[in-house]
Amino acid sequence: MDRLADRRMGRRAVLAAAGVALAGCVDGDDGAQRPTPIPDDERDSVGSEWATFSRDAANTGYAPDISGPYTEIGERWRFETDGSIAASPSVAGNTLYVGATDGSVYALDPYVGAELWSFETSGPVTTTPAIVDDTVYVGSGDERLYAIDADGGTERWHFDVGDRIGSSPTVVDDTVYVGGVNSSVFAVDRASGERRWRFGTGASVLSTPAVVDGTVYVGSSDRHVYALDADDGEEVWRFRARGIVGGGPAVADGTVYAGSRGNVLYALDADDGEQSWRFDVGAQIPGSPAVAAGTVFVGSSDGYLYAVDADGGTPDGRWRFRTGGSVIASPAATQQHVFVASTSANVFCLLPEDGETVWRFEPDVDVQAGPAVTDEWLYFGDADGTVYGLGSR
Repeated sequence: MDRLADRRMGRRAVLAAAGVALAGCVDGDDGAQRPTPIPDDERDSVGSEWATFSRDAANTGYAPDISGPYTEIGERWRFETDGSIAASPSVAGNTLYVGATDGSVYALDPYVGAELWSFETSGPVTTTPAIVDDTVYVGSGDERLYAIDADGGTERWHFDVGDRIGSSPTVVDDTVYVGGVNSSVFAVDRASGERRWRFGTGASVLSTPAVVDGTVYVGSSDRHVYALDADDGEEVWRFRARGIVGGGPAVADGTVYAGSRGNVLYALDADDGEQSWRFDVGAQIPGSPAVAAGTVFVGSSDGYLYAVDADGGTPDGRWRFRTGGSVIASPAATQQHVFVASTSANVFCLLPEDGETVWRFEPDVDVQAGPAVTDEWLYFGDADGTVYGLGSR
């Protein structure tokens, strides 16, 4: 089956690795066999959830309790959407969630890639779903933030932001925090979908908010990083960066790490916004950094993934790894490995100590969004709309 014929099928899973055990297969309307989901009572929860952008509300991109898949890596399944994948997927319980530019949010069986349900919006979905309890929160290009039932895929409520949403939502306690292209950060009641507050910046907010200890940290295209009171949206401090801050800040141990499209990674004091140090890279930093065990990993449009001491103790960085294309995606890290995707149509697993390659996987086209990682699985999507499930054989 060639790629074009495969794409014409749309919205279906394709078994792409031999020897994968499925619950069963059915024939679709086009005559192709499609995997059926494993029954709910037989589909165990995957280890170490990745249930929001960069795994946690602090945007650290770090899963300290797992290693991630690293031996005998293979493609276990793939699922085709009718758009492209511009944001990371999420994994919660026994389900994988991913949005696509075809306007849909998909819930997939994480073991076989079978579709459980899909929810259609009226615009491209370029944000990572956040799953809390039994609800999926996701923003769309149709200017709405949605709350969707995680089991059946039905809408619970929606909130009209007033412009396109390119910021992934962050959920803490009873509030959803999200940015809009209309130069705003919103706090929305998690249960009702009612607005709690709105904070205006000087330009669009594509950055995913990090929420730590009652403070919301977020970047803006007006070249600032903001700290806001999580309860009322009042400004605590702002920091002027060199260039647009489009990626979400990562917060760890009292420090805010934020990359800018002015080619700089900043470390800021979380309490007052004072600069602790800065690290210059060779080109723009479009994504979010990951912070893991004293190291900051950040990608750049110059094609490198950089590893920098979290305390700035090595001004020249620890190491850098050339991916062969721009690193738009945010990296993901565990104690033993760091995972990064590139527009070179590669996904890499590296050793965090020295950047040595553990494995490399080559999908068909560019990868512009970071992976979601569990103990034995890694999930990501590519620019052609394919979602991949990689696992240890």
